[in-house]
Amino acid sequence: MKIFSTLTERKEELRRSDSDEFRMFVCGPTVQDNIHLGHAKTYIAFDVLTRWLLKCGNKVFFLMNITDVDDKIFDRAKRENVPYMKIANRFFEEFVEDLESLNILTVSKFCRVSQYIEQSAILVRRLLDMGIAYRLDGNVYFDISKADHFGKLSHQTEYDLKLKQIDAAPGKRNSVDFLLWRKVDSTEGVWNYASVGEGRPGWHIQDTAIAFDQFSGNPYDLHGGATELIFPHHEAELSQDEALSGKIPFVSIWMHTGLLLENGEKMSKSLGNVLTVRSALRKFTSDELRYYFLSHHYRESFDLNLEEISHLSAKLRQIEKASRIVLPRSSESQRSSRSKLQTLPSRLPKTNKLVELLADFAAAMDDDLDTPQSLEILYKLSESIVEKEMDSKDANEEISKAFWHMVDSLGFVLL
Repeated sequence: MKIFSTLTERKEELRRSDSDEFRMFVCGPTVQDNIHLGHAKTYIAFDVLTRWLLKCGNKVFFLMNITDVDDKIFDRAKRENVPYMKIANRFFEEFVEDLESLNILTVSKFCRVSQYIEQSAILVRRLLDMGIAYRLDGNVYFDISKADHFGKLSHQTEYDLKLKQIDAAPGKRNSVDFLLWRKVDSTEGVWNYASVGEGRPGWHIQDTAIAFDQFSGNPYDLHGGATELIFPHHEAELSQDEALSGKIPFVSIWMHTGLLLENGEKMSKSLGNVLTVRSALRKFTSDELRYYFLSHHYRESFDLNLEEISHLSAKLRQIEKASRIVLPRSSESQRSSRSKLQTLPSRLPKTNKLVELLADFAAAMDDDLDTPQSLEILYKLSESIVEKEMDSKDANEEISKAFWHMVDSLGFVLL
């Protein structure tokens, strides 16, 4: 299987590094509110990637961070006059509920930033000791001049970066030096370690701390998120990872999904143009939303079109009709718990009539997760099933296996 890597700007073969499982880290949400359809678009893409890797016989460790230490959470807690962790806990729990409502069941582990503050402080201290970080007015910054080509993930030149500003502050060595640890004027969300002082870890070091802890400081196979995270977040993560480990590359593939737009603008809570997953599921089923997003390539950015969701639902109905004609799903491939999803069956029908169809489906999935093409193959198979019905027992068994293989790979519920 090949995935387009943002770092190399070409399709790269997915390979396990030094582990018997494929290790991937996907950036989760800041739990200040409910997730919206822009989040759903990204998480469905990584869910399908994981399902396909599992179908192909791989073990997968899918790690997702949860940002529960953030100014937006503290601000909301002040407005509602409640402890900040009450806000974080509420929206984390509702986030997990939303994922399950979307049939996104492949995440192996959620790691909350609040549980990795000390690890973050330890890494900041190491960067200070290495001379890669420096102190300024109680804050600690990463010196990007010490990185291995800062800007290489976002493909920006030294001149491009001089025109950018990250964490603006007078006295920084470079305009894009970013915060590792910052002092804050607050009574909540403040930690004090002798090694770094009183304050709070920066956004970027939080994720590096989680990755280093969960992967034992070793390189891993894929880091993902939406394209909006490429700069500065993932650029900063990459620099921290490589500086701390001395290993280049530390992450084999950086995978990014296109954005969901509203009238040409990014769907964003800050812009107030969001449609939450919870609201969308009152109008559409999870399968309808999944079909809509998978009908676009994961790297494509596009405007949300509710009419298109309704239009595509007609195709989904054809697949649903076929699901009532074929033999029932086997118990091991039904919508189930995360633990069962980690062992999805990879057995495929072997009859000649389906070999080409299955090969085409696999080729599409292997080619940078070409779900629009994969969906079209599933739809054509469903049309054939509905039109011809199936009166041969052998054909019924083989076609049923092929049908459910595709359905489960793409993550449809079809209940």
